[in-house]
Amino acid sequence: MSGHLNPRKEKELIELLMGLTNYADLDAIAVVSKQGVKLAYFATEDSDVDPDLMAAVSAALLATGEMAANKLALDELYEVVVRGKQGFVVLSQAGDFLLMGSAKDLTSMGLAVTQMRKYAKEVGELLKK
Repeated sequence: MSGHLNPRKEKELIELLMGLTNYADLDAIAVVSKQGVKLAYFATEDSDVDPDLMAAVSAALLATGEMAANKLALDELYEVVVRGKQGFVVLSQAGDFLLMGSAKDLTSMGLAVTQMRKYAKEVGELLKK
């Protein structure tokens, strides 16, 4: 966790992330700033995701996604989904922050995207307070 949050808000954020991993079968999830600074991170025991790398990649995905949405006249960017042979990453807008989740199980991708949308709103509201 970053020292930028008060302990009560930090605890609420960690509980949200843990809840999301229960519903969406994600291996790792992070709340990051739009500049790629990690605010919170939670991963399952099986995860080998580097939290700092995950946060840094989120900034690059956001920039690319926003450019694509702008150039293709898609209006405001809501999420970026990257699918590879060995898994996927979802980046969702969470107010002034981003919610990023990753998993190796491709069968759970649809559910993960849906749950990320729901939880991104909750994270955004929590961090707005």
